[in-house]
Amino acid sequence: MRRFLFAVPAVVLLLSGSGCIVTRSAYEVKSKETDSLRNALASLNREKAKLAEENSELSKRVAAGKEAEAALAGQVKERDESLKRLGENRVGRERLIDELLEGEKATGRKVQELTARAEGCDRELAEARRAGAEKEREIAELENRSAILSGRIERIREETRDPSLRMDEKLRRLSAGLAEVSPQIGVIPVGTSLRIVVPEKLLIGERGGKLTKTGTEIVSRISGAVAEMPATSLLVVTGGKDSAETVRAAASGGGIPRERLLSHVREKERAAEFLLFGH
Repeated sequence: MRRFLFAVPAVVLLLSGSGCIVTRSAYEVKSKETDSLRNALASLNREKAKLAEENSELSKRVAAGKEAEAALAGQVKERDESLKRLGENRVGRERLIDELLEGEKATGRKVQELTARAEGCDRELAEARRAGAEKEREIAELENRSAILSGRIERIREETRDPSLRMDEKLRRLSAGLAEVSPQIGVIPVGTSLRIVVPEKLLIGERGGKLTKTGTEIVSRISGAVAEMPATSLLVVTGGKDSAETVRAAASGGGIPRERLLSHVREKERAAEFLLFGH
């Protein structure tokens, strides 16, 4: 191609120097050929420039590919090293996991042993608490009995020292207590005895012949006083048999022995009487 390009000017010079040899038409043909060659040369130059650009672009791509290859090679190497380290770490982790599992099993066995011991201690403690509570109840019962016996002994001593004074004091307290319950209650001392008159409607309810709330308190106070005086008996007088049995049962429940509790029915009597008398 280069030899052809150099020959074109030579031909042109030759033709211009020998105008007499070639005709004008031949010159025009050669001129057209020259223009065609110039166009071809320009096209080749453009193609060459385009190829040069493509070559440059390819060179850049090749360089980028080499860089990418180098980077990939580095990544592959790094991954290989990471895999190697992971393999070593995996072995270490598996060994550590095995040790932890063994330790957990040992701890579980220890916890089970301690739990069993704790449950045994709880059972023993509960048993000890039950036994202690039972002892405390027994002690409280003994103390209560001791207090009751001490009170009884003290009352017996006082009555032994001066029975008449002791009885008079209790009768006075009973009289004062009944006056607080209701002003309708009549308390009449008769020598060493005491006569108590209570309206029957205050003592017995209209339905069922049961004691009223006030009647229950009256009978409780009287029976309690008689029970504390061993040398005293109680005579209950009412206007009917049913009311007499009701009052007698309530007084007996107050702690008066049967042989010291008497009753009498006085027909159509509208008041109940309680007579406390000494033996």
